[in-house]
Order: sequence, then structure tokens, then C-alpha cells
Amino acid sequence: MTIETIQQDFFERCDDGLPKYRRLAETMAHLIESGLLTAGSKLPTHRAMADKLQVTVGTITRAYAEAERRGLVEARVGAGTYVCQSNRPGWVFSYPSQAPDECNFGYNIPPYLDRSAPLAQAMQTLAQQADQLNHLMLYQDPQGLSEHRDVICHWLNRHGILLDPARMHFTSGAQHAIQLVLSVFCRSGDTLLTEQVVYPGFLGLARQMQLNVKAVEMDQQGLIPESLDTACRLYQPRMLYCTPTLQNPTTAVMSRERREAILAVCRRHQVLVIEDDVNGLLPVDAPPPMVNLDSEQVIHFGSLSKCLAPGLRLGYIQVPGKHQDRLNTALHHHCLMISPLLSALACELIHRGDADRLLTAIREDIAQRKLLLDRYLHSYHIQHHAQSFHAWLTLPDNWRLSDFVAAAQAREVIVKSAELFTPPGSTIPQAVRLAISAPHSHDKLEQGLAILAELLAQEPYPDFPL
Repeated sequence: MTIETIQQDFFERCDDGLPKYRRLAETMAHLIESGLLTAGSKLPTHRAMADKLQVTVGTITRAYAEAERRGLVEARVGAGTYVCQSNRPGWVFSYPSQAPDECNFGYNIPPYLDRSAPLAQAMQTLAQQADQLNHLMLYQDPQGLSEHRDVICHWLNRHGILLDPARMHFTSGAQHAIQLVLSVFCRSGDTLLTEQVVYPGFLGLARQMQLNVKAVEMDQQGLIPESLDTACRLYQPRMLYCTPTLQNPTTAVMSRERREAILAVCRRHQVLVIEDDVNGLLPVDAPPPMVNLDSEQVIHFGSLSKCLAPGLRLGYIQVPGKHQDRLNTALHHHCLMISPLLSALACELIHRGDADRLLTAIREDIAQRKLLLDRYLHSYHIQHHAQSFHAWLTLPDNWRLSDFVAAAQAREVIVKSAELFTPPGSTIPQAVRLAISAPHSHDKLEQGLAILAELLAQEPYPDFPL
């Protein structure tokens, strides 16, 4: 049994000189690494563990908190403490890992399009400009070449995102932007607020940097201003991280009025807003991003991954003016600079009009995929948006979350459990995210949706009892 396994290893470490709470955390780390404590295992209650190890309940509380800080376990409200899944993020995409018959709804990636012709033409144009190409191969300022920032900011401005080329920096995608922000503005132990369910990449970085993440209640538009105000007074956070447009995983889009209300709360409590706008270019009629409404209160970042190609690894970030030098220094320390060749390639795609054509093609493809989603799952509680790569499916009462994920996987359909998106200590919704953009073809998408519809309509399999 779990408790006897822990007890034996714990007492074998009596001579390690560590405080008892640290010894127990080390015991759990060793047992997890060795495979004796498996992912998903439920740990004993604090009282049961304290009695077995002959220590105080307070010692167990500190040990479990230390293990959670390291990302080994997670506390689930009303359910107990469980061993986390593998340290390898469950949201990382790998094309070769997909089985031929598998329908993978797991990865929030652009639909598969043939980008070879516009990319080849852009690269050929750059290759014919010898002086410019040589210039791109030199060290540049960490902020990126000014002429490239001018082009990309102008393109973003045309799409309603008002960034200043004098203040914008390039990044290696949006994940790198989050890492930059957290490293510049946060210290270990700081508290950050975020949505009730949130992008797992943010949670992973916050855990790695030993930051405390507290969830704020949401509705159909995203963050609720009154709940945010309460959380600010209760936790005194350093920052708020949110995705106002096509929130991941719920697809919520904040209205302009809601964005202004959220900003007003943050100004009142002197909390900076991290605006993740990675999906901001997808909707044709999105409200203005928060950075447009208050550029001195908002750290804004986005990426060309969703609208052009993930392989470009080109993102962008703008911080309030007073923090510009700090960001520049941090970016230099991270990687010296972002490859000018990548920003030159993006600029060439914009000049030729291919960036807009690719964005239009992605929107049209998603619109067709959404029709299939509506056909098969219209009877169920599902949140989605016309231009969103993903949808958020709340399960019927007869299905338990873990059972549904397992039953779908048994039918070679991969979905992402709400567990991945839930901040530590928060209640896990009985929901899954479906990335309808991920299957390579519409036929494969339809096949997967049909299987999910069959599962939702029936009682759980006997192998997956309630």
C-alpha cells in the first residue's frame, strides 16, 4: 500500500540530517522517480500520514506543500492530494508521436496547411539580397532590427493591435515571452492571479519559478471584475495573467466593457496585467486588446505561431515604458537576441501579402471544422467560437472526467483533461478541451467527433466504473 511504502523509505532516511518535512518530501520524490509512487496515486490524508510516521500534522502539511512546490503532487479541493503526471508537459506537441489511426484533439495548433510555396518564395527573395543577408547574420540589438519592428507593428496595427515599434521586442514565441515576464517582474514566493482554468504552459513556468498561482472566478466573458477585486485584496498579487481573446481553454472573449473593468480593478490595486494575446489575430471582430486601452498598465505579448506558422518561433512583447530597459537587459541575458533571419522572413511574408492570405486560409479552414463540431456535439454543453482552434466541453453528469478521458483514449481519441488547466488548489471542472484544429484532415476530425458523440450518449464502459 502507498502509506507503507512511504513509511519504509521515510524511516530508512533517518540519518540524512534533514528536517522531517524535508525528509518526507525527499521520500516522495525518490518513490516517484523510482516508479513506486505512480502518477495519479492518491496520498494518505494528513492525519493518517502523521500517525503512521509519528510526526505532527503540521509536519505533513509542510511536507505536502514542499512536494507541491516542486511539482511532484497536487492538492485537489475536496478530493485530496495526488501524485502529478509525468514532468514532461502533457501539452507538448510532437507530430511523429501520433498513431496512424489516432485522432488527437490534444494540441492547440494551427490546421495543417501547405505553406511551402510562400515560404520558399520569401526565402528565395532574401537569398537574392546578398548585402542584406550578410547583415542579418551579424549580432543585433536584443530588441530586434528597427526596420523589422516597423513592418510587423504596422501589420499588427492594421489588424487592430496598437503596438509601438520603439517599445516592442521580438521573442522566441509566446512561451518565451511568458518566461521573460516572470523572470523580470517576479521573485520566488510572489503571488500571481489568473483565470479559473488557464494555459498549462503558464502554470509550468510558474511552478518552475516557485510562484504562487491563485485562480479568479470566470463567467462566459472570462474574468469577473468583482472576483478579481476580492482576490487582489485577499492575496496582494504582483501581477494578473489572463487571455482576454479566445481564452485557453474556455474560448471566452471579454467584451470591451469587461476589459476596461478588469483594468480599473488592476489600477486600483497597482497590479500589472500580463495580456496573453496569442490568439488575438484569429477573430475577425475581436474587441481591442487591453494594451490599446492602457499601455502603461499592460504587458502585452503575442506570436505569429497561430496565424502564420509555429516553426517561425517569432513572438513579440511590449511592456510599459518605465520597464523597457529591464526587458531589454533580460532578453540579452536570455539569448542575446532573436534571430534576425526569422523576423526578416516574417516581414517578407507580410510584404508579399502572404501573411494575410495564410491568416484568411486558417480562418476559413476553422470555419469548416466548426461546422463539423456543431453537427456532432450540438446537443452537449460546449463553449466554442467561430475562429477558435479549440472548444471546451463540459461532460454530462453520468461521466466522470478521468473515465471519459480513458474511454476516449481506448477508442484512439485523445482529449485534454481540465486537470491540466487547473491551478494548484483549485477545483477541477468536469470538462475537456478539444483542439479541433489539430487533426490533419477534416475526415479524421469527423471520425473523432463521431466517436466522442457516441461516448457522450452512452453510459460509461464497465471498465471505467463511476
